[in-house]
Amino acid sequence: MRTLNSVSEFQTEAANAVFTKQQAISATLQLLTKEWNDPGNTPEEKSVLENAIQRAEFRYIDATKSETDRMLDAIGVARFTTQDIVNAIQAIVFDAE
Repeated sequence: MRTLNSVSEFQTEAANAVFTKQQAISATLQLLTKEWNDPGNTPEEKSVLENAIQRAEFRYIDATKSETDRMLDAIGVARFTTQDIVNAIQAIVFDAE
C-alpha cells in the first residue's frame, strides 16, 4: 500500500489535537474516504481502501469498555489523540489488505 498522503497531512496539521469519540470516528472515516478518492490509486489500492472503509470500527481506536469509559463518552470528554486515529487507520488498512 502506498503512503496515505491525507493521513500524513492530518498527522502533521493536527499533531497536538485531541478528539471526542464522535470526532475520532468522523475523522477516521473522512480520511479513509479522502484516500479512497485519490486519483492516483491503483485499482488494487482503491479496493483495499474500499474494504477498509467497510471494516472501520471504533474498536480500532478504543477497545476499552469500562464504566469509566462509558462515563467519559457520555459527557463528551475529548481524549483520543491524532496518533490514536493514525494508528487506527493503519490497522484498518492492514486488516483490509
